[in-house]
Amino acid sequence: MSTCVLVETGEEDPIVSVAKLVSGLIGDASDKLSAECSGLIEAGKFSHAMSKIMAHGTKLFADASDKDLEAAVLILGGTAQRLPAADAAGCIDALVAAALASTGRGALRAAILFQLYNMEADLKARFTTLTKILAYVKQAKLGILVDSLAKHVEDNYVSWNLDTAATRTLLRDIITMLTETHGAVDPNGQAATRVLELQLKYLNTFGAGEALDAAGEEVATAAVVSFIQAKDMMFRCDILGYPAVQALKGTKSAKVLELLNTLLTSNGMDAFAAFAKKNGALFKSLGLDEAECAGKMKLLALCGLAESSVAAGGEVTYAQVAAALSCSEGEVEGWIVRAIGARLVEAKMDQVRGVAVVTRVTHRVFGAQQWKDLAESIKSWRENVAGVGQAVAKSIATGNATLTKESIAAR
Repeated sequence: MSTCVLVETGEEDPIVSVAKLVSGLIGDASDKLSAECSGLIEAGKFSHAMSKIMAHGTKLFADASDKDLEAAVLILGGTAQRLPAADAAGCIDALVAAALASTGRGALRAAILFQLYNMEADLKARFTTLTKILAYVKQAKLGILVDSLAKHVEDNYVSWNLDTAATRTLLRDIITMLTETHGAVDPNGQAATRVLELQLKYLNTFGAGEALDAAGEEVATAAVVSFIQAKDMMFRCDILGYPAVQALKGTKSAKVLELLNTLLTSNGMDAFAAFAKKNGALFKSLGLDEAECAGKMKLLALCGLAESSVAAGGEVTYAQVAAALSCSEGEVEGWIVRAIGARLVEAKMDQVRGVAVVTRVTHRVFGAQQWKDLAESIKSWRENVAGVGQAVAKSIATGNATLTKESIAAR
C-alpha cells in the first residue's frame, strides 16, 4: 500500500497530487501518469486528466490508505463539479463505478458513495446513484447503514418527483432492507412501526379501483398483518380506507381482507368464530396467533356495541356485552376494564344495575359516515358557541351581566 499522503501546497495542482498517488499504487516508477496529467491540466483538459487517473480507479479504491482515498475523492469530485455538466457527470460516474467495484472496505466505500451522491447536481442522476447505493449496502451487508439510509429516503423521496413505478420500487426496496436487517421483531416495537409506516406510504400510491400486482399484494398483505399484530392497532391508521387494501379482494390473498373486515366491521364474536372455523390454517400461514386475534375481536366487538349505544345515551347492559363477546356476564367487567386500559372506550360501570355508561369510544373504522358525523358534531358545537356568544352580548347590552344556564339555554 502506498504511504503517500496528499497535502495541498498551493504549488501543485491537486489533481497532479492524486496522479502521483496513483502512480505509486500502480508501480509507475517513472511517474509517467502524473506528467501526462500535468500536461493535460496545463492545456485545460481537466476531464481528460481525470479520465487518465480513473483508468486506475479500482487500484485507487483498493490500495490507497483511508485518508488518501478520501482526499483523492474530494479532489476529483470537487474538480468535477466545476466542469461542464456532461463532463462532470462522466467523472462522478467513474468514481461511483470504482467505489462499487468491490465490497472490500465496504463501510468506507459506502461513505464515499454518499459523498458522491451529494455532489450530483442533477436530481435524476442523484436518484440513479442512490439506487446503486441501496444495492451496494445490501450486497456488502452493511446493516448498520440501513436505518439512516431508510430515513433519508423517507424524508426526501417526494421531492425527487419520481413516477409511480419508481416510487414503489424505491419504497419496497427500503421495506425489504429494513425487514431483512432487523429480522423477527416485536410487532409493537419501533422497527415494526417504522416498517408499517413505509408500507402504508407504498400502499398510498395506489388509486381507487387500481389492481394490485404481485409486489403490491405482498406489501398490502404484510401491512394488514402488521396492523393486526399491533396492540394499538386502532390508533395506527384507518387501514380499510386504503384502496390497495380493498384491492386484495381480487387476489389470492382475499382471505386476509376478509379477516380484517371481520375484526373491524362485524358485530360480535360469532362472526369471528365462523371465520376461524373455515380458515383456521390462515392464521398460522400469516404468523398470527388465533387466540390473540380472538382477544382483539372481543375488544373490537365491545367498541362496536359502544358505538351504537352512544347515540342512545351510552348505556349498554352486561347481558348485551356478554352476547357480543360470547362470554359469561361474570367476565364482562374484566373486558370493559381492558378496553378502558387500551384507551378504546371511556365508561363507568354500574354493578347494581348491570350496565356500563359509555362516554367515548374509538371508532373501529373512520370512513365517509364517520367524517359526516364529525362534521355534524362540529356544526352543532359552533352553533352552541355562537348561541352563548349572542346571549352574553345581549346580556351586556341590557345591563344584566349575570347569566344562568337556563337563560343561556332559552336563547
